[in-house]
Amino acid sequence: MACDLTSGFNDRLCADGKGGIKSMVILVLDEIDSITVVANEVTALTQLLPNQGYYYQLRSNLSSYTSSPRRNEENGTTWYDQTLNVVLNSDTKELRAEIDLILKNLCVMLIEKADGTFVLLGMNDGLYMSDGSENTSGVTREDRNGHTLSFVGTESLPLPDVASIVASVLITDAA
Repeated sequence: MACDLTSGFNDRLCADGKGGIKSMVILVLDEIDSITVVANEVTALTQLLPNQGYYYQLRSNLSSYTSSPRRNEENGTTWYDQTLNVVLNSDTKELRAEIDLILKNLCVMLIEKADGTFVLLGMNDGLYMSDGSENTSGVTREDRNGHTLSFVGTESLPLPDVASIVASVLITDAA
């Protein structure tokens, strides 16, 4: 029996959900001109200036995101709390300068998941770097000398997929 989502969902047959993040592109919300979404998929994204963004290839098994649906029972409003936690195993003055710029902006995050598909966090209201972020040297030689970046935000709409052609253009522009 095939995993056919048009007739329902069978978790025993459709279980191929690899976890983790392969890469991300960080965009500044104020530098995005327009985003087109069709059937919960980003089909176009234009920026005010070309070649904007920061592209990061990430180590496996270290970074993750959540998009948690929420509902206010008193008035029925709904929203999605979004979080992104990224571990960077490096510490250079150039990286610290980039992180300082990211810290000062609301960001939109193009995320490449472990299975090669893409989603867009902070699409309308952006994500901001939160208190969980740190730069640490570790204690022993085996410890990581690098950064943990934590981002949070709230969106009104569900997390959208991103068409692979849109993602490839954003990655090429940011790389």
